[in-house]
Amino acid sequence: MEKRDTRIDEIINNLTIRNRSERIAIFIWGVFTYATAFSVFFSPQNIVTGGTTGLSLLVDKFLKIDTSIFVFVSSFVLLIIGYFLLGKENTIKTIFGVILLPIFLEFTSIFQIMFHLEISSLFLTIFFGGIIMGLGNGMIIRSGFSVGGFQTIYQIFYKYFGISIGKSTLLVNGILVFFSGIIFGFSSALYAIIGLYISSVVTDKVMLESSITKTFYIITEKEKEISQYIVENFGYGVTVLNAVGGYSNQEKKILMCAVPTRNYYELKDVVQKIDKEVFFLIADTYEIYGGV
Repeated sequence: MEKRDTRIDEIINNLTIRNRSERIAIFIWGVFTYATAFSVFFSPQNIVTGGTTGLSLLVDKFLKIDTSIFVFVSSFVLLIIGYFLLGKENTIKTIFGVILLPIFLEFTSIFQIMFHLEISSLFLTIFFGGIIMGLGNGMIIRSGFSVGGFQTIYQIFYKYFGISIGKSTLLVNGILVFFSGIIFGFSSALYAIIGLYISSVVTDKVMLESSITKTFYIITEKEKEISQYIVENFGYGVTVLNAVGGYSNQEKKILMCAVPTRNYYELKDVVQKIDKEVFFLIADTYEIYGGV
């Protein structure tokens, strides 16, 4: 078995510590931002924007259950289901968010009183709320962690039924918005649709992506080290392509690898650390077929 380069080990260890700290900080700030948007802009107006937070408004209408309690209990139940259906790794990345979101929802609920908005236009309320919620959502997804909840359901649909996360989100949120229209009035449902749209657009901007997968094309002299990192730390396959430089006429190696967007920033960082002379292209990938 080929001996592992100790220099690569050192790079990986340093990056792992730094990236984990950065991602946790981004995640915490993202959850706080998301909770603030919900508590200040959407909850007081009974605007159901999807997810367990949106569902909590419908449940509270009839059962008078506190939002933070409902979100925690429902997310915890889905976390247990996810553990058996999606695996341990997914649960580890979710459990922190399952605990953190209800805490921030409870904390930011006082903002309704402290920062009582006197905005005459409900549209402006939803507009700014959608922007702030999108910022929070984008940071959460970008961090690679999750707050669980309905996201667990979407992942189960994708894994076992082949239904994309985008379609699952649209379906479930559509059902919630429909019932919110029955309960709170269809003008409320229309504003919810506007809020969801604005939030989704901002989320995409924050993530710098429009797909859930990125494909890397990496031209490097250190293909073995980079391939080793990808396989051992992400568990994804790498395809090595033979190429010839159009100007230099020299033979080169191109590494092709598709990774989830949540790993985009980490992989881009480590590739540049391993090979400072690297050249790579990154493309949005919408569907992948086949593979072993």
